[in-house]
Amino acid sequence: MIATIITIHLFFATVYLVIKEPEIVFKNKRVILDYARVSLAVLGLLIASGIASLTTIKSAMMPQMNIVPWQILIIFFGSAYICSSLDASGVLKVIAYKFAKSAGTGKKLFFSLVLLAGIMTVFTSNDIVTLTLTPIIVYISQYAGINPLPYLISVFFASNTWSMFFYIGNPTNVIVAQVYSLNFSNYAKLMFFPTIAAILTSVLGFYVKYEKILPDKINVKFEEAREVIKDKRYAFLSSGIFVIFFLVIATGDLYGLQLWKSILIFSGIYILLNLSFSDVMSERDEVVVEFKNFDYNLTFVVDTIRRVPWKMLPMVVTFFVFVHIFTTFGVTRYIGTLFNFPNELIGTVATAFITAFAANVMINQPMTIFFAQALYNKPLNYAMSLVLGSNIGGNITLIGALAGVMWSRILAFYGIEMNNKKFVRETFLIAILTLLSSSLTIYLTCTFIK
Repeated sequence: MIATIITIHLFFATVYLVIKEPEIVFKNKRVILDYARVSLAVLGLLIASGIASLTTIKSAMMPQMNIVPWQILIIFFGSAYICSSLDASGVLKVIAYKFAKSAGTGKKLFFSLVLLAGIMTVFTSNDIVTLTLTPIIVYISQYAGINPLPYLISVFFASNTWSMFFYIGNPTNVIVAQVYSLNFSNYAKLMFFPTIAAILTSVLGFYVKYEKILPDKINVKFEEAREVIKDKRYAFLSSGIFVIFFLVIATGDLYGLQLWKSILIFSGIYILLNLSFSDVMSERDEVVVEFKNFDYNLTFVVDTIRRVPWKMLPMVVTFFVFVHIFTTFGVTRYIGTLFNFPNELIGTVATAFITAFAANVMINQPMTIFFAQALYNKPLNYAMSLVLGSNIGGNITLIGALAGVMWSRILAFYGIEMNNKKFVRETFLIAILTLLSSSLTIYLTCTFIK
């Protein structure tokens, strides 16, 4: 009992510190307690207190009810590396220019980007779409001299709503589908109309919100292509491999190739590609290997690896460990007993809202594992509401999903500040309306289809 209480207190302390990122003064130096330092410290406390061990950490990453946390990590960090490599080629800048030039007006650009994000998300993954389109939107705003906020927010939201169509759209969808033994067609049949409701609500909501600040006309100025693309061979190969990667993950389910395997394979391909062109692509001599009369510049390879948000790894592992401990201590089972609502309509809507806000306390992947176990014996509409919570919950705060944390770091890389306060102000109301419309549609869908 004492161990359970300590774990719960440590859990909420971790959440608070991850959001707050406080500063401390140590030997006259200001040290920011970022999410990586906080997570490592909490893991240390769990081990020191005897609540967890290295075996516990290992077990937390192993398969649980057909859920495999370590595969989720491969999907996330592998995608980040692949998309960072593509961006480094300069191809995304060229695409951004062409896209902005053809749009003509701010309103047309708004709908074009949302539609593009949605279609890409349907056939791939929301994380991959966020990683790919965010630099494009930043470049468009730079070339056209426009406010990127409406486009960034709308596209990010779209990637976390269109992702519900098929279970390949978000790793959390895979978790729910596996636990409830839903195949591709059964899942798609149940989530089609709720996703349509979510899309219509969110697109209309953001259009009304941003209509007055979308520019009437877009004029773009572009750098010379030779300045944007440093090496045409690398740009051609990088973009060509990405197209193949996109097609493989979009069709992988048809021939049984799991998403994590596809991403692992193409991460390896990009590592080899980056190694091959590193000497040409490197712009400084930070990491140079010398052997007799031979030297090779590896700075480009190191830079693309550095762009992956590795600091998120300790945080994600820590939350997976918490979920595993909660299951061991019976907290998960107890939470499941609380989901006894007077009727299925209230249960469906309440589950969507509860899990959406829970995602913003423990990140959507660990949250989905936790609630998939807690709701295992509940009706199917609860499972579908969990899909809503895990996807749309990522649009409430930046820590609702790994994509949100990663997205804010990408924007910081381009000099755009996106903090929780700003994000919540832009998305909260529309996220609530989207949750409501889609959860009501889930109730109707499960009532008439199942």
